[in-house]
Order: sequence, then structure tokens, then C-alpha cells
Amino acid sequence: MKRKRTSILIAVPFLFLLAGCSGRQNEAEKEIQAKVPVTVETIRIAEMADYLELNATTSFLVRSVIKSPTAGYVDGMTVALGDKVKKSEILFKLRTKESAALQSGSLNPYSFSGLITIKANLDGIILSIDHPVGDFVQEGDQLATIAVPSSFVFLLDVPYEAGSFVKVASTCEISLPDGHLLSGRISSRLPSMTPGSQTQRYIVRPSESINIPENLIAKVRILKRIIPKAVLLNKSCILTDEVMQHFWVMKMINDTMAVKVPVTTGLSSATDIEITSPLFSPSDLFLASGNYGLGDTVRVVVTKKIE
Repeated sequence: MKRKRTSILIAVPFLFLLAGCSGRQNEAEKEIQAKVPVTVETIRIAEMADYLELNATTSFLVRSVIKSPTAGYVDGMTVALGDKVKKSEILFKLRTKESAALQSGSLNPYSFSGLITIKANLDGIILSIDHPVGDFVQEGDQLATIAVPSSFVFLLDVPYEAGSFVKVASTCEISLPDGHLLSGRISSRLPSMTPGSQTQRYIVRPSESINIPENLIAKVRILKRIIPKAVLLNKSCILTDEVMQHFWVMKMINDTMAVKVPVTTGLSSATDIEITSPLFSPSDLFLASGNYGLGDTVRVVVTKKIE
């Protein structure tokens, strides 16, 4: 009788211990089965274009150098940098060194002024002024540079391997640093390569006249190809490793389960990425948010489907 009582007393704590372990196991199972809140998206089929984007620098192709016809001093000027001038407009007045020597003497019996006016030889914009008033210049010294506005172009440097995509007489898009967009036309190609960078220079003429400075660096986009029916997925659905060598998506396989699917990507835009493989169905759903850091298989609850 005593042995039975002893066995019962020993068994009762053991049962409580089993009940506690069972409760913790149920809680662990509930934690494992916890669902991650996510939003989902579908693929879409749309046209996608591939562009070649290169730098281009603004320049005036035609410019004229104004030179001094004789040795003397710059006595005056009527223009400043950036001024627009007309042909035959007076730009400088030079005083010859002989007249300057006579003026410095006590007597000038010849009343010789020695002033020479220098005029613009074409319509244009003053790009540079090389001597201020009072400077002494030699015969042939450069006084100023005039640029012809109609010769304003973008000089596009194209790597040799990309030359097949750049066609003379084709159109392109020019993006200025302030976001302004211009259309342009590739007018010609220079027959030489830059030794260091191994690039070939093309001349791009803008379709409209615009007041922008020389030596401004802009972006030129040239169409390479168009994919009429590209399979696109929002960038938020695409996951990658630290070195961006492998890409994958989390694809729904039923209402509550998502699995990791490796993908191969193609072209990309500001919002979408082309999926070249595997082949997905328009009805497939992919995690768009809540997908970061998940395992290969995860239980989820869909809070919103983004159309």
C-alpha cells in the first residue's frame, strides 16, 4: 500500500513537467507558424527600350580671333565678355607706340592721335578678352575671340566598341544638368580617335537654340533597341546578394506560402526590371514588401495586392 502511494506521489510532478513541456512546444509551434504581413504584385508585359547614355560637352565650332594689327597700347574697349556684337562694330581702340611716345613728350607739333579702331569681322558673341585697357600688345597678339552662335553643338565622345549604335543623321535625347531635355540630331563624325580614352567624337546639333554656356557637360541618350513585350516586375520585388551577382524573388505558391525563386534580370528602368527567366504567368504573385531577409520558404499573410 505504501509502495502505491509512493508511486503516485512520484508520478504527479512528472505529469506536471510533461504538461509544461507540451505547453512550451505548442508555443514554439505557434511561433514557427507566425505569418509575415506582406503586399504582393504581379508581372506586367510592356514595351521597354534600351539606351546608350554618354557624356557630351558644349562647344562653338566656328570662332574668330581678333588680333592687333600693330604694336601699341589698348586705349579703350566697347565690349565685355558675353556681349553680342555685329559685324563692323567697333571693339577696341589702339594707340600706336609712336603716338604714345609723342604724347609723353613736352611738344607734339604734328597733332598726331595715332588711334586705330578694331572692328568685329562677323556677328557673334564675345568669348574672351585677352588684354585690358592700358596693356601693351605686339603686332599679331590676340585681343579677343568671337564665337558664331549658330555653330553651337554638343561634342559626343563615343567608345569605339559602341560606335555601331551611333548613326549619323539619327536623333537622340539631350539631358542638361538642370533636368531640361532637348532633342538632337547626330550630324557628323570626326575621323580620328582620342589617343588616351580611345573614343571617337561625334557632333550633335540641338533642335532648338538655347542660351547655355560652352564646356557644359550633358548626357546624351541614344536608342539601342526596343523590346516590344518585355516581362517587367517592380524593383521592390527583386532581391539580391551583397555583391549583386545573384537575384531572386519571393513567389506565392498558395494563399499563405511564399518560396524563393532565382531569376535572371535584363533591362531596368527607374521603377521596373525585366525578367528574362524563368517564365512567369500573369497570374503569379510576388512579394513587394515584407520580403527582405526571409528564408527560402515562409508563411505570409497578404495585406494588399498592388495592381
